[in-house]
Amino acid sequence: MLDQLTALFWDKGYSQTSVSDLVGASGVHKSSLYSTFGTKDELFARILRRYFETRMTGFRSVIASAGPGIDGIHAFLEFLREQMLAEVGQQGCLLVNTSIELSGSAPGFENFAHEYRVAMRDAIVGLMAQARPFDTIDDPITQQRADVFLMFMFGLTTCSRGGADDAEVGRIVEAMHATVDTWRN
Repeated sequence: MLDQLTALFWDKGYSQTSVSDLVGASGVHKSSLYSTFGTKDELFARILRRYFETRMTGFRSVIASAGPGIDGIHAFLEFLREQMLAEVGQQGCLLVNTSIELSGSAPGFENFAHEYRVAMRDAIVGLMAQARPFDTIDDPITQQRADVFLMFMFGLTTCSRGGADDAEVGRIVEAMHATVDTWRN
């Protein structure tokens, strides 16, 4: 049931999702929905936390399997391209979408946008560091590259949610590939 409710919030956003929509998507009566999940705010906070945990687990796994060096970053970029061109990628990221919609003030999970950026950045720092010739987690260049890459990813998901077609997604990813190639030295 949480999958259906997540899909509903992801598609419509928090503000545009009514309790009637939630009842329809869950297939349970309003009273059962409230007794199971509490208020709409509590349900949404639960969905955001669940999505956050699932997203970060998957994200860290993909980074770990991307491989070392600049080629690992390129492999990760191709993973992102595939994700953005898939149907679910065209919805953007639930956390990014919600951050834009609610300006980081989702009831019950007020700091989710900050927590998500920090967790994503930490994972990306690891990807950037493995592309350097030695352990450089704290190196300013690694940190700057992580910031650039993080903003690229957030921008890409926002463009995708905004209806970017395959050609536009391709151009954006290719621009990042070209940027990453300058990091070989």
